[in-house]
Amino acid sequence: MSTPVIRANLGALTIVAMLALLPAAAQPPATGRPAAAPTGNEMTPPYGPPITLAQAEKVIAKARAAAAQLGSDVNVIAVVDTHGELVAFIRMDAATLHSVAYAQEKARGAARLRRVTATPPPEMAAALTAMPDFVSMPGGIPIVHNGRTIGAVGVSGGHDAEIAAAAAGALD
Repeated sequence: MSTPVIRANLGALTIVAMLALLPAAAQPPATGRPAAAPTGNEMTPPYGPPITLAQAEKVIAKARAAAAQLGSDVNVIAVVDTHGELVAFIRMDAATLHSVAYAQEKARGAARLRRVTATPPPEMAAALTAMPDFVSMPGGIPIVHNGRTIGAVGVSGGHDAEIAAAAAGALD
């Protein structure tokens, strides 16, 4: 077996081992009522049906309103489904081009791990460095609706965490 294959296999094993260390109780039970947008290292509720385009458009509208309220016209906003695949996207006129990739990666990582992207838990930090789609920066938040994680929003360009938090609560 060649060295690159061994390294790739060890990287995958490291991720699996790190995820196995997470406590089973980290996932809160579904209560039937809308859950608040996550704010830290807690894992959001289990996956539900993927976000629809109509729902994603509401999330985008809420993010745009929050950005306007904060005086930020340089944002990129991405909404993804439970798999981390893009559903809706907007780039404001003054946004920098590098923000496009960051917003999408923040949303993808938040959806796939059901966690806020800003502060990974210590037990996952090493594993997350090996994940190509996870950006450990503020601005990626899972979207919870009817007690289930249905997708995530990622914001980049300015006031990322504040805008993403407002947008993640758009369906409540």
